Amino acid sequence: MRSDLGQLVSFNNDNGLELIGIIFEPNNKNAIIIHIHGNYGNFYNNKFIWVMSQRYVENDIGFLSFNLSAHDGLCEGYDNGTLRYIGGVVANYNESILDIDAAVRFVKQLGYSRIILQGHSLGCDKAIDYILTHHIESLELILLSPVDSFAVHKKWLSTHKKESVSEQLIRLKNVDSSNNGLQWLPVDEYGALGRNSEWIYKIPITRNCLISILEGSAFKYLNLESGKDFYIKNRTFAFLGINDGLQMSTQLIFKEFLQKHFKELYVVDDLNSDHDIKGIEIELTYKIIEWVKGFYQYNNSR
Repeated sequence: MRSDLGQLVSFNNDNGLELIGIIFEPNNKNAIIIHIHGNYGNFYNNKFIWVMSQRYVENDIGFLSFNLSAHDGLCEGYDNGTLRYIGGVVANYNESILDIDAAVRFVKQLGYSRIILQGHSLGCDKAIDYILTHHIESLELILLSPVDSFAVHKKWLSTHKKESVSEQLIRLKNVDSSNNGLQWLPVDEYGALGRNSEWIYKIPITRNCLISILEGSAFKYLNLESGKDFYIKNRTFAFLGINDGLQMSTQLIFKEFLQKHFKELYVVDDLNSDHDIKGIEIELTYKIIEWVKGFYQYNNSR
């Protein structure tokens, strides 16, 4: 499999952190999709990104995929030229909102007038957070494999720690933080207990990073049990895979939840795919392209 020919780019967020990615540009600089990966992801690993880089550009849609501050596990980053460790195990969850804002500014400077945020996995929560906190009515939104991350973590904790999410947060915040080190947590503090063996795994993480996730938008909005109420008027496309191993509710229940909270929502939920969109990359990409071109409006029942 090959991607389209892109150009490596970099830009800084408001903390001065350099963010690196790759941009694929059509001749007509009108619409562009900004891909927002999930925690521990990056701008190139998921193969659907490779497919999108080709098909989007062929249809006059630009595509930017970049590394957020929470990319991969542990890696080196540069704040105004000064080295610091970044990555999924140490990053402050909320810095991702600064990352998205930097990407939006970057593509605006390139001349794009129509900007579409495309989140995958936990990147969906980050894109939603950005939409709700920045109030930019012209932005559009694509949600790929959004899930109830609160429910995923709740199930993990009940099995491995015998405590609730709120109890874990209180315990972690009461830990002595006078040590300036990374404060690595035991490997059973954070993980996924999905619907099949492929989606059952432990996730290494540090104390401050996990606290920022527990208190951030990851557990705030797409939380069917106790989430904060919200309503998004921006035009939105959502993909729910039939075999998403991290989806804790039924497809129907989650779809109805989205319909309650998004005004102009178009949902694709009939493709046989897992959380990482394997096997249906081309078919889904063309559905997104048709939605971008306005062939689909919304199938929200409201």
